[in-house]
Amino acid sequence: MKINIAELMDGQKSQLSIEIKDEIEKLDSFGDEIILVEPIIFKGSIYISNEDFYIKGIVQSTGEFYCHRCLKKFEQNFCGEVDEKLVAEDSLEAETGECYVIKSKQLDLSEIIQNTLIESLPMKIVCHEDCKGLCLVCGKNLNEDTCECLKDEIDPRLAKLKDLLQ
Repeated sequence: MKINIAELMDGQKSQLSIEIKDEIEKLDSFGDEIILVEPIIFKGSIYISNEDFYIKGIVQSTGEFYCHRCLKKFEQNFCGEVDEKLVAEDSLEAETGECYVIKSKQLDLSEIIQNTLIESLPMKIVCHEDCKGLCLVCGKNLNEDTCECLKDEIDPRLAKLKDLLQ
């Protein structure tokens, strides 16, 4: 997803509006693979402020996830806000690696969009907030059925602490 921003860099325009719809099959998030079931949509703009370039916008898609509590597969919309500084490839800031780089008057949005979507994900992805998860004893999905398992078992390493309460 490369965007030509020559008009912006040459001073012909002060802002460039962008609206992109792109098909990406999956995202890699810390070893987990997220399947995208809908295209990624980005709406935003690239603009100049005090001779610096910035990109601002919103990116969204729908992914296929597994609940961290009950392991059920589900689809969920997610979106993130893009608000980043851009630097030319010959600037000193480009060497630090903290900003996205404009190369040959073109900006590759792929990395910006993918990083924003991954950063927008919660630490633990659940199918719904009230998900009860799986029984720790028998493994039954507690959202679908109840179980009769005894749950008062105490870790033997912590059994002495129970005596302090009596």
